[in-house]
Amino acid sequence: MQRPLFVTVASVALLSACPGEDNDTAGANSTLGSTGVELPPGTTTTTTGPDDPTTTSPATSLDVTGTTTEDGPLVCDEFVPMEIEPVIPRVVLVLDKSGSMISEESGFWDHDGDPNTPDITRWMSLHSVVESIFANLDNVINFGAVLFPALTATSAYGPAACPVDSQPLVPIGPQSGAAILSALPPADTMTIAGGTPAAAGIQVALDELAGLQDDEPKFIILVTDGAANCKKGTVTPELFNEYDDNLPMVVAQAAEMGFPTYVIGIDIEDVFSPVVIDGNPDNTNTYQKLNELAELGGTARPGDEKFYNALNQTELQDALNSITQQVVSCEIKLGEPVPNLFFIQSVEVGADDDPNQQVYEGQDTQVANCDEESGWKYTSPDRDAIILCGDACDYYKETGKVQIEYGCEVA
Repeated sequence: MQRPLFVTVASVALLSACPGEDNDTAGANSTLGSTGVELPPGTTTTTTGPDDPTTTSPATSLDVTGTTTEDGPLVCDEFVPMEIEPVIPRVVLVLDKSGSMISEESGFWDHDGDPNTPDITRWMSLHSVVESIFANLDNVINFGAVLFPALTATSAYGPAACPVDSQPLVPIGPQSGAAILSALPPADTMTIAGGTPAAAGIQVALDELAGLQDDEPKFIILVTDGAANCKKGTVTPELFNEYDDNLPMVVAQAAEMGFPTYVIGIDIEDVFSPVVIDGNPDNTNTYQKLNELAELGGTARPGDEKFYNALNQTELQDALNSITQQVVSCEIKLGEPVPNLFFIQSVEVGADDDPNQQVYEGQDTQVANCDEESGWKYTSPDRDAIILCGDACDYYKETGKVQIEYGCEVA
């Protein structure tokens, strides 16, 4: 006989989080503190809190195999699921702070399409957009940041314009947005300088991701306004006037290691540069080079434009929003395997009071093909995690809420 077990688990808020909202609770439907679990009477539960890290209220010993307990046969109400956990991706932002981001010649742009407002620097736009994504995503993506060149770079026409720190400006970590913003040059700076050692910047990001021991998904986001130079082993003027072909190689290496690279260009023209000693790689089409990077990085967009080419601040914001939506995972860890005799009865995406809430009901009713259907499926025979598919995944990224209802088989 099947018996429903109305146990509801809610995830942390994702993209629905906004500045000023309280994101400390695991789920709005939880009535048991930070566990995020709502249980029927007579069950056991574990709660956590700052003053009492682990407090257990036992009712009986639990044998999750479904055979017997010390007090007799296992009953459905005695299954106490762990709090579910979204998969948290790791993302390194590799940001261009070369002198061209603020230069009088090319560093100012019409950021809002309004001729009545003054142009601002590209760096100011980049700083503003990065700040905005932290406001909504700092809880669901572990960010790190790399600057190229380093803060110590100068405007000298030589190697002093090309240093890159061997460690990230801020290493990957939870809720690192404030630390990154504090470490970045201020939005209104007019003193950043240097060349475009993008290859060295990507190498630092690759090393940072490779050093992590977890199995969470990992990504690189490159934002640049020009062609890579500062190639190792070259001297001036070749240091600045030759394209650094180490960049595509290190992007390809990162992809081979499982770290895709997303590429955002800031106001990139589809033209070849002149052959002059001007600090820019000669006879180089930066547009084509960034297209190549997106393909090598495993993130090429359909159509002729493979990378994200932002022609103003709005498009830069849209590009980062699109990329971060893609990297947010739809995998939900259940905390422990679903025991024998138990099953998932329903998966509900969105809040209970949401008229557009999506409900997928039925005993372990998994989709056959996650790429073509909407719903959910276990990620492995272990039944310790599920992945949302199709419309369910899209709506989860939009609302950041999922609830799981369990049932069990009783004789």
